[in-house]
Amino acid sequence: MVSVRTVIVDDHTLVREGIARILAAAGFSVVGQAASGREGWRLVRELAPDVAVVDAALPELSGIELCRRVRERRRGVAVVLISMFDDAEWRAEAARAGAAAYVLKGAAPEDLVDAVRRAARGDSLLPPPPPEASPLTAREREVIQLIAEGKKTSEIAQLLSRSVATVRAHKASAMRKLGAHTTPELVRKALDRGLGGVPRYGGPHERP
Repeated sequence: MVSVRTVIVDDHTLVREGIARILAAAGFSVVGQAASGREGWRLVRELAPDVAVVDAALPELSGIELCRRVRERRRGVAVVLISMFDDAEWRAEAARAGAAAYVLKGAAPEDLVDAVRRAARGDSLLPPPPPEASPLTAREREVIQLIAEGKKTSEIAQLLSRSVATVRAHKASAMRKLGAHTTPELVRKALDRGLGGVPRYGGPHERP
């Protein structure tokens, strides 16, 4: 029997190592680990795992946004989102992004193992949410997340390999679509509508 190939994406080393031990003990093969959404996306593209276990709230590129990219561009990879947020809004957003499962970080190890095993078979453990059209493009959501993390326009341009003018254009477009007049208002409105793909806390390392 061929082992299920997995990658783990979480910005906390202890969490990643703990998940790796759980999956290895269950007979899965952990082929890669990453500490940010951007690095996780690179691993998914390069390694083509069967399942990616991804923290829903990640720096640089959120787990929700990473899941959207996988659904759109790497359909052969299933995503199991893990999270500390136990609420309907996060679960609905995970389902809209195409996640196969949403597992709380406080769940039992066997729950995660079961979710990964079923995701690898092509099962979906999330009920389909009502459709919700997002007025923002993927790039605009990505720019908003990086703004919310406190990054400057020049830093965002470097991370995205785009010019400063292009980043400003994405920000201006998002502000126009959401009717925001200031940067804080842009971030708040994106979060309120679940469009930014950014953690609902102050930053990538500031947990409630």
